[in-house]
Amino acid sequence: MKIDNTACDAEFIKEVERISGQKVADCYQCGKCSAGCPAGYAMDLLPDKIIRFVQLGMKEETLKSATPWLCASCETCSTRCPQEVE
Repeated sequence: MKIDNTACDAEFIKEVERISGQKVADCYQCGKCSAGCPAGYAMDLLPDKIIRFVQLGMKEETLKSATPWLCASCETCSTRCPQEVE
């Protein structure tokens, strides 16, 4: 997928941070969340890519993804995150 930074939606970033209580900029894309995800094999975008899309304000691409609906809610991603991004 081509990343288009001209479509950055800064309000989307703020909205995600407000609702989640997380600072998405804290994620530095180490990939530990995705490496440990037991549902990752079925996802169209791994968890680290979802966070990256949010960081870039790519609202449409983020919301089109099936990944959040496939999440097992096991919290492996949160546990493995060195930045404590949930």
